Amino acid sequence: MKEPIQLNTWEDFERELVTISDQTTVLQQEGKLSRVEYPIFRGVKNAEYHLESTLDRIKKEMKRSDYITKVKIVRDHIATCTGRKWDLETKEPKIFLGGFDLPLSVYEFMVYLRHNGFPSPLIDWTKSPYIAAFFAFGDVYSKAEHASIFVHRGDVMCEGSPSIWRLGSSIKTFRTHYLQQSEYTICFRKEEDEIYFANHEEVKEDVEGQGVLIRYDIPISERQKVLKKLDSMNITAYSLFGSEPSLMETLALREVVFNMEN
Repeated sequence: MKEPIQLNTWEDFERELVTISDQTTVLQQEGKLSRVEYPIFRGVKNAEYHLESTLDRIKKEMKRSDYITKVKIVRDHIATCTGRKWDLETKEPKIFLGGFDLPLSVYEFMVYLRHNGFPSPLIDWTKSPYIAAFFAFGDVYSKAEHASIFVHRGDVMCEGSPSIWRLGSSIKTFRTHYLQQSEYTICFRKEEDEIYFANHEEVKEDVEGQGVLIRYDIPISERQKVLKKLDSMNITAYSLFGSEPSLMETLALREVVFNMEN
């Protein structure tokens, strides 16, 4: 991954968005983008946090085969406790990921597991930079000095090194997936005949530059300005989650936080 880019204001980031859009258009015209043709974004509330999956936080470099074995065991326990069933043996349709094929049914179950707190190699993103900004700045209790927004465009494929693959957004899953314009990535490296999950930040930019992973750090002092703009765009906790707690969070911003002196 490239070195983080330090910005001074929110407006600096919006100018970066224009550059990203222009670069993407050029790559589209030149036919250099692979599989997908738009950037995705991820907001992180503290610039000291890394871009890592929940699985990577507790078990680094786990074999794909070991993880799938555990997923199938967990599937059976969930079926016993909830009555819900998933057919993970179905091979079609499937997602081609270079080193292996991922059946769509397994992908959807992995998203279900991640949503409910089971360690996952998946990292969630959004197609909207403004939704990403909400997740970066939405925690009004955060004491971090900077928030971060990651930008990823195109699969990043490096022979003999970790590669990032995007899994697509067209899956049957939770309503919030649609509300948040979500998409997922997975990072892995291939060693002989085995696949190991890897850290996204270890990936190098590809030679032609179509695959890119950038982190922008923005001062947390920009938070109220950013949240007010997002609120005017109807990007709020309530619009993204639709729950009563998220409604309270949205009302608290409007009636308390926005009326506080800077």
